[in-house]
Amino acid sequence: MDEVFGSPNQQQMQIKGEYLARLLFRDPRFCSHGRGVQVVDYNPQAAELVESVTRLIGASGCELVPKEDARNFQEGLEKCGLRTEVVGHFIGGSEAIELAHSSLAKRPLPVDLSVEVIDRNSPRELVQAFAEVSMAHGVLPPLGAVMRGISRPGFGIVAIDSNGRPVATAGAVRSRHPDHPMADMVQWGQLATASDRQGEGIARAMGALAILEAAQRLSARRFRTGINPNNSASARLCTSLGVRDSEYVIVAAMDPEAFSDEHVTK
Repeated sequence: MDEVFGSPNQQQMQIKGEYLARLLFRDPRFCSHGRGVQVVDYNPQAAELVESVTRLIGASGCELVPKEDARNFQEGLEKCGLRTEVVGHFIGGSEAIELAHSSLAKRPLPVDLSVEVIDRNSPRELVQAFAEVSMAHGVLPPLGAVMRGISRPGFGIVAIDSNGRPVATAGAVRSRHPDHPMADMVQWGQLATASDRQGEGIARAMGALAILEAAQRLSARRFRTGINPNNSASARLCTSLGVRDSEYVIVAAMDPEAFSDEHVTK
């Protein structure tokens, strides 16, 4: 399996997760964004499922844990010997599509930037460019097969300056089973901008472009992303595009043998 990125542990998690996702693709309890396999819904079996997947591939999590249940859920996983993190779960509806249009009308990408959307025919160099920009800012990119929309519906976007240098990324993937009540909700984000181009509104424009591309290409009507509690800049950006803090959190779990002090992604 090629076009896999990150540290050796991250790459192993992605490769094992992709093979596991292929086995579980008919089961609506699970989803995959191209970075492992997650349990979608919080229920009495969720902790056992998260632990099992974590032991198999190194990391997993539950995406829709009500905030009031998060601490107990986290403690249960820690008693099993797993490391845990709680990540804010930001969710937006169709309003995000309207806000994306208005945001781009007010402040489009700088004129020296052009955008390329990654698909199955894109050169390897474009996928690698996406990965390099993302990883420079601690964001683990999904598998190339996901960015290309091959293993599941998804795409990546790269902004390129007039000198041919990639300077920003965004993307989305439709990860839920078609029978899940939130099947029209995509994993959205992958926002990263080169350090010397920050402060120009590029990340917001790229996020807006990814929302519109997901609405058209993936028939998305809901958008979700995870944001660490200390990342207030990302929280403000996402909120401005209608993707807001929800009543849920994501509880992530890591096998300390694979991720002793390393994060799966930013």
